[in-house]
Amino acid sequence: MSNLIIDNYPLTKEWLADLVKKKIGVKPKVGSCGILDNADLGFMSMIRKVQLHFDAEQELKHPNLPKNVVIKIASCAKLGEGVGSVGVDVNKGNAAAIMELFMHNTECNYYNVFRKYTDLPMKVPVIYCAAKAGDAEAPVPVIVMEMFEDCTVHDLIDGFDKDQLFKIVDEIVNLHIFSLTTEEWRSVLPDSAMRDTVDLFEAMVKTIAENMAKSPGLEIISKYIEKTFDKDPSFMTKFSDEYLEGKRKSVLTHGDLWSPQILWDKDDNIAGIIDWQVGHQGSPMEDLHRILSTGTSVENRNKLTKPLLDHYFEKLSAGLEEKGVKMPWTREEVDEEYNHCFSYGASITIFSNGIWSSSPILQTDGKPDPARISESFARCQSYVEEAVQVLGVE
Repeated sequence: MSNLIIDNYPLTKEWLADLVKKKIGVKPKVGSCGILDNADLGFMSMIRKVQLHFDAEQELKHPNLPKNVVIKIASCAKLGEGVGSVGVDVNKGNAAAIMELFMHNTECNYYNVFRKYTDLPMKVPVIYCAAKAGDAEAPVPVIVMEMFEDCTVHDLIDGFDKDQLFKIVDEIVNLHIFSLTTEEWRSVLPDSAMRDTVDLFEAMVKTIAENMAKSPGLEIISKYIEKTFDKDPSFMTKFSDEYLEGKRKSVLTHGDLWSPQILWDKDDNIAGIIDWQVGHQGSPMEDLHRILSTGTSVENRNKLTKPLLDHYFEKLSAGLEEKGVKMPWTREEVDEEYNHCFSYGASITIFSNGIWSSSPILQTDGKPDPARISESFARCQSYVEEAVQVLGVE
């Protein structure tokens, strides 16, 4: 019987058992490896669940031992399939491999920062290993993390309701309290590999936007392209650089906060936020834009944006005051920041819908689901219409 956890990867059961012991002080026997629920929703990783077994004596002495861990290995195969379906070739110039590298490295960098804190205000997984290529901790680039047991992911199209949206804002506030009261996370600078793909990514987003604009109901995207890409093909990079260079006040941004990244416990509270592959120093409004543009109904977005921003301001102000830190934005500046983020937020929303349209995310029983696609596109249309209106005012 093979001692490898996953075929064709030099990760042995003994290696994993020693890794777990190093973290919790108890060595398990490593059991079977299986595919994680919702693993087909990821585009940049191969994700596996690995069972851990402890004997009765170990369990008696150490309650709450982990039953499983998650192994995450960088893999861009699904990205190529997703963007290829909308007319983009990410294999040109080895771009897909470069993206795979920088996204894995970025996630490792942030998880290794998080590992140093015992009192993180936000909910992130326990990390056993976050190894980049060449690291002594593992023979291949890999992340080994906590498995959130008995948790669920809310379906993208069902969308978040009012209570869930406020809980998400609470977690965004916790992330920003961490951002504004610590400094080490700022040492995580954009991976050099990422800079090599910036032009390609912006061209990719524009190509997807042009293709999406041909879809019935999404003609507004053409107007958005006129106001952004046609005026400045590098506007996305310049937006990001405003925060990286200190021209605008920044926080640690998750960067890809949508339904599958938020795990909910049996009481419908947030148990953890995962997948920090595109975390970065960015706008305090980026993650909220992502949630409101893709993860809830148009009615909820229109009705709840202001109350959610009020809640964000009040909770962040109170949380920072407890830490003896001054709130860096007035309530009016929060609104200004939210509006400023529309140009970038719309590009990511269009990009996401373009990829999702031919992926399992908007399928039922392996086939495109017109109702799911229609709902996602309706959210995209409404959000881009608002972005175009805001851009016109600016």
